[in-house]
Amino acid sequence: MKFLLRHALMLLVIALPILPAHGETEALMEDPFGIIGAAPTPVGGQTLALGFGYTRAREGANRDLYGGALEAEAGLVRGLDVRFAQTAEYGPAAPYPADDAKRLWGGLSQLGLRWQILEEDGWRPALGVFGALRSSYGETSGPSQSGQIVGLLSKTLIEGARPLALSFNAGWSELFNAAPGERAGRYEFAAGLTQNLAQNTSLGVSYFRNQQDRGEKDQNIIAVGIWHRLGSAGPIMAAGAGAGIGDDSPSFLVFASLKWLFGAAAP
Repeated sequence: MKFLLRHALMLLVIALPILPAHGETEALMEDPFGIIGAAPTPVGGQTLALGFGYTRAREGANRDLYGGALEAEAGLVRGLDVRFAQTAEYGPAAPYPADDAKRLWGGLSQLGLRWQILEEDGWRPALGVFGALRSSYGETSGPSQSGQIVGLLSKTLIEGARPLALSFNAGWSELFNAAPGERAGRYEFAAGLTQNLAQNTSLGVSYFRNQQDRGEKDQNIIAVGIWHRLGSAGPIMAAGAGAGIGDDSPSFLVFASLKWLFGAAAP
């Protein structure tokens, strides 16, 4: 027995230098619903996310809106990444125009760049900016192009094993071919908190406000979601729900997504 134990220990000592090293992964801290984080995808890293959602309008006979989204990110250089998103909607509010009597197809294509101006350092928060070109279209109308610019801020409030982070987004979008009477410029604002519950699980709470067309009140949504990383390298699953505040906000919404990380983006 001693002979076998001694040889087993010798084999372990020899094998240790060549065994693959699995360092401790960072705590999972995903961006809450409606938030664009200030930290870009690392150089050489890519992400791919597939999401689904359901929204229930507050009024009308046809109130069910179904949606899907595909989003990809890739790190270009240090502090800069490119983001592409494609969404599709089916229901009364698919853009453009909204129609309470029919179920329509609509969608949005977006291509943008995120630039981190400052990294978080002590009391100083991380600051960034996101700019994008967007094209939205519906079953009964031609495409409508717009530009978007969003300021990004994030700050870790609590360090340690279960960090807590605060995020802010404030932006403006401008329609390039606004129809007569249509609001060309619109503001948007979002704030969120992310709490790490375990090494691979985080909880996010967010508030999102978006300006609507003339004659409509701003859209206000409060949402909560949970994110869980499968194993040490993903993918990351998410599920959540939210509720609207006000007559022109949705009654409630639910969403789910799956996100894959590749290259330098993987933990």
